Formats: sequence, C-alpha cells, structure tokens
Amino acid sequence: VTHAAGGFAGALSESLTPASETPFNVPIGPHRRFDWTRFDMGLLREVRSRLGGTLNDVVLACVAGAVRTHLSAHGLALDDIDFRVLIPVSTRRPEERGKLGNRVSMLVAHLPVDEPDIRRRLERVIEETGRLKASGQIEGAAAMEEIGDWTGAGIIPGLNRLAATRRIFNMVVTNVPGPQFPVFLCGSRLLASYPVVPLFENQALGVALFSYDGELFWGFNSDWDAIADLHDFALAVEREFEALRKL
Repeated sequence: VTHAAGGFAGALSESLTPASETPFNVPIGPHRRFDWTRFDMGLLREVRSRLGGTLNDVVLACVAGAVRTHLSAHGLALDDIDFRVLIPVSTRRPEERGKLGNRVSMLVAHLPVDEPDIRRRLERVIEETGRLKASGQIEGAAAMEEIGDWTGAGIIPGLNRLAATRRIFNMVVTNVPGPQFPVFLCGSRLLASYPVVPLFENQALGVALFSYDGELFWGFNSDWDAIADLHDFALAVEREFEALRKL
C-alpha cells in the first residue's frame, strides 16, 4: 500500500509541470490522417536480445528517434526538451485472466528525444522504463482505478481530460499483444490488423501497436491539418528500427 501511495504521489507531483510545447500539441479538428507500417517480431526479438531491454523498449526507442527527426525537421531546439508519452499498462492480476473488461493503468514516460546517439537513446529508454517499474506508479494508478470503481466512473475520465488539457504528456503510445497464430473469419485468414488510438484534446498524433501472428502492426492516427507529413513520421520509425538492427 505504501509503495502504491508513493507511486501515485510521485506521478501526481510530476504532473504539475507540463511537458514541452511541440507541433504535436495543438488544437485539433474533426479530420484525420492514418498511416501504418509493420515489423517482423523475430527481428524485433533479435534486436532486444542483442541490445537489451524489452520489446516495448525497442518500440519506444524507435518512436523517440522518429519524434526527434520530426521536431528537428520543424525547427525545434532539441536540447533539454521534455517529451512525454502516455503508455497504457495492463494491471490485470493472474486470477482475473480471461474475465471481461479492461484493467489498465497509465504511465507517463520521458522519451530521450534530445539524445543524438541511437544506442544511447535505447539505453536511456531502458533506464526510464526501469525507473517507472520501480517507482510504484503502476500500483498507484491501479489503486486509483479501484477507487474509481468504488466512487463512480466519472473520476478516471475526468483525470484523463485534465492530463490532456494540462499537457502532462505529448503523445499516446499503446502496445496491445494479440494472438501469435492466424485467425479466420468465415474461412478467410486475417492477414493484417492495423490499430487506431483515438486522439486526446490538443494531441495531434497517437501511435498504436498490435502484435499478431509473428508481426507487429503499427497504426499512426493524426489530425489532418496539424500533421500533414504523417507518412514521413512512419518512414522515420522504420529507419530507426533499421538503424538499431545494424548496431
């Protein structure tokens, strides 16, 4: 309980300072652009086993590099930039496996978009996710969700809206594990599944990932007007992964 309380208090105090202003955090309209890419899971595991961290760390390192490229292309100074991503994390306990409904908490991670060296960028992502796991924020967020269950459903959505309007984070990056075997509908095999994450207020780009049948599918959802060069961002993610493979 103490660990969870400390984690929640730490996350709350950190949220009092907004993340850096970026082209991703502007008022958005009703129109959307969507782009996509896909990675081979075997190649991802190869990078992870050789360079360290988790599959999600490799994903976040690719996002950090793509964000760095995007911000640099738009003329932003990268020194001391505080770029944060909101990462949904499953808090489902083993005894809850297979039950209906979601048990998800939110972590806010600082991405090292100021780091020019790609290997060091991955190392800093690994350090950041390790810090979050040890901080008690997952337990604190789970406890807050349970309080929401007791007091009514309005508290968590309200906090999420507050987080978006105060720019506590710059972007959502969500990674959902899927079945690692082919699935069929009416005899037809599902070949690909590109996910979509909705955009928050003043959040012009969201990144969603879904692993299925040996591949990792990326979906990039953006505001039509704010991110006109969305395809360049998707290509930057691909280049980051290829650069990690060559290390």
